[in-house]
Amino acid sequence: MFLLVWLAVALSLSSTIVAGGDCPGAHRNMTMEAACREATATAGEPMYQVCMHALGDDYRAGAVKEAYLFAYGAAWRAVESYGTTEGWAQYVLGNGSLTGDEKAAYGCVAGGSYREAEAAMGKVTHRVGLDCGLDLSDEYRTALRDAEACRDRLAKLPPSPLLTMVEKDYNSTLLAYLLGKLLGIK
Repeated sequence: MFLLVWLAVALSLSSTIVAGGDCPGAHRNMTMEAACREATATAGEPMYQVCMHALGDDYRAGAVKEAYLFAYGAAWRAVESYGTTEGWAQYVLGNGSLTGDEKAAYGCVAGGSYREAEAAMGKVTHRVGLDCGLDLSDEYRTALRDAEACRDRLAKLPPSPLLTMVEKDYNSTLLAYLLGKLLGIK
């Protein structure tokens, strides 16, 4: 009987979470799969696959890591992607082929709202591992709101590669936020 209890405890700790010490409601150590499964539970299978793909580049399947590393990695990837997307929008704007609504929508990404989203996620990357992220929900929401505003402007136009890039950035930001919730972010 003792062996059965020990085995049950060992299995539950190996694949799930160990509550974080100083962070109320936070998770401490978990596998990439467990982090993705728990973070995306309400978002569905497509977001789980986005998570596994995003984190799979940096983490080996089955390896146990501190949860803040997953949140940090996702936030950093979002910031990096914002820069690429913004640069591409600036390039297209610079070649002078856009007019009217297209120019305004690309301008949203080449500066303005997108820069604010990038700055907000930059703050997240600098602080997510330091203070449990409990006071970072405003930054995550700012980034989501600003990326969504640009996405919605682009969605009113004919489909473009920039819309695809912005949708990817929005999903990356949402993933970062969902992984941040593992650290107790509301």
